[in-house]
Amino acid sequence: MGSGRQGERSTPVSDEVDVRVARRLRTIRSRHGTTLSSVARLAGISSAHLSRLESGDRQPSIGTLLQLARVYGVSVGELVEEQDDRIHRLIRAGDRRGASRGREGEYQVLTSDRSNLMAVRVSIDPGEVTLDARHVGEEWIHVMSGPVTVTLDDEDIVLDTGDSLHFDSAQPHRLRAPRERSADLLVVSAASTLPAHHPLPRPH
Repeated sequence: MGSGRQGERSTPVSDEVDVRVARRLRTIRSRHGTTLSSVARLAGISSAHLSRLESGDRQPSIGTLLQLARVYGVSVGELVEEQDDRIHRLIRAGDRRGASRGREGEYQVLTSDRSNLMAVRVSIDPGEVTLDARHVGEEWIHVMSGPVTVTLDDEDIVLDTGDSLHFDSAQPHRLRAPRERSADLLVVSAASTLPAHHPLPRPH
């Protein structure tokens, strides 16, 4: 997935979903007992930018949420809503939280509980390109409405509606929608875990 960072739009957070994201970002960082600067450095964003995300003054892109989730060793679902102790989670269509807007378009996290997989519905605005992302794990992209260009390292792969692509997400990758229309994708990513030498302690 693209890693939108400094370019998130400065639209104030106004709905319940985005307020919850800001609150969860503060809570999880506090639980880890680490500083803004430490988390920002590991996520590749500025301390000021992370502060604005935690206060709700900025809306994070899916790329930024991915980076923060991997820094904390949690799923994106844990960043956007409170967790419970159930071993399964049923989400009815009418109960699913709405889409959030990032720099390159809109995204909607479809998974919500602790999981080894994260599924996100992504809509990239016409002509937009996500910033490069690179993370441990695997990623699977399915194009619901295309085309979309996936760049892996320096190779451009054009996917049309109905096409899928599975790849090692340790490769630098980004997505680009055509100039004339948006691209709608389903992106499934295997959640990575913190290595033993990771500087952030795990929550207890």
